[in-house]
Amino acid sequence: MNPAQEFDWTRGTGVVLLATVIVFLIGAFVAAYFRAMPPSDPRQQLTLIANDPIGWSAQAIIFPLAFLATVVIFGSIALRLPEGWPRWLALAATLLFVAGFLLWLPISVDRPRLGAQAAEMLRTFDPAAPPEVFHNGWAFWPHTITVLAAIGLMGAALALGGVLPTLGWWVAGLGVLGLVAGLLILCDWPPFVSYIFLLVMAIGLLRR
Repeated sequence: MNPAQEFDWTRGTGVVLLATVIVFLIGAFVAAYFRAMPPSDPRQQLTLIANDPIGWSAQAIIFPLAFLATVVIFGSIALRLPEGWPRWLALAATLLFVAGFLLWLPISVDRPRLGAQAAEMLRTFDPAAPPEVFHNGWAFWPHTITVLAAIGLMGAALALGGVLPTLGWWVAGLGVLGLVAGLLILCDWPPFVSYIFLLVMAIGLLRR
């Protein structure tokens, strides 16, 4: 691949990834529930969801579409990287993002159900026996781990492949930092930070 062709694919990929990140960020803030620190009290959770049917429904559609788009983008990058470690790492990153997409599906599938039932759950709310609001919390951490690992591996692949020789390692480091900070320090992880890591990658590809 000559330099002009490489520039064309990296720039094009950067544009598409940037657009996908923007979709992610729209999903992250379109619902009132996520525009502030999500509450832990079930009544407050249900109130925010019941009062924002459009935003709550929109994010349930936006996120899986954005995850699926990222899978396609990662796969496209993997096919264009040199054979050997760069391509293998990029393929592993793609497969991990596929896993992250699949792990997010039960979360997104359950959210329209919750949006439809939130008002009734509030009407029958019993403080002595509050209902379980989210039924698929088990998927959050496996999803988060696979997505952060995928971002880290793709950063390393881009670095080893000579596409982002310096910034790629920074992206890889951000993925590792996210795993350590989320699991061991914060014991939580705001998903929009993962989208910021993807934004760094997108800008790097655009400036290649």
